[in-house]
Amino acid sequence: MRMTRILIQIIFFGVFMIIIKNGNMVLWLGIFLISLMGAVFFGRFYCGFICPMNTVMGVTGKIAKKLKWQTKTVPKFLNNKALPWIVLVIMAASMILSKRVLQRELPILIILILLSVLVTLRYEEWVFHNSICPYGALLSLTGKRAKFSTKVDHSLCIGCKKCETVCPSRAIEVDANIKKAYVDSSICHQCQACTGVCPVDAIAY
Repeated sequence: MRMTRILIQIIFFGVFMIIIKNGNMVLWLGIFLISLMGAVFFGRFYCGFICPMNTVMGVTGKIAKKLKWQTKTVPKFLNNKALPWIVLVIMAASMILSKRVLQRELPILIILILLSVLVTLRYEEWVFHNSICPYGALLSLTGKRAKFSTKVDHSLCIGCKKCETVCPSRAIEVDANIKKAYVDSSICHQCQACTGVCPVDAIAY
């Protein structure tokens, strides 16, 4: 599954670069809107398989960890649940003003990609995913009660926490009392990283 996901990410990143080159960002917005509606049924697959920010952050995160640049200490303002919505408002306002005043489209997604790289060089991936990304904020609403999503079979789960260590969005957590893992569908990327490390096959989509 991991190789399949990587291949899909590469393909969509290539599509994204072609769209950027042709200056037709409306087309990518269409892809996102379809994914936003699709999250109601299939969860946040956009984040795990399509998002160019997530693709770049995956590489950045590995480099930052290898060089030991990341810290687990996160500033309080980055834990503010309102922050991604504030970023969304700023993003929308900037796009509108840029179009009306400068008569040109602001490359907002490119700016967000650069921001995601800078953040991930210092903090773990979940910080940008959960505390900054405006797209993630929207997807958390539609993907919260997805009809199909990654779930844990508690009759099989042994509470080993291996799934916790590989989750890029901290969507899966082992309950300290009952030693069973739970998945928060609102922030789960459906990337299946957790299913690949589960020693008892207790996690499945």
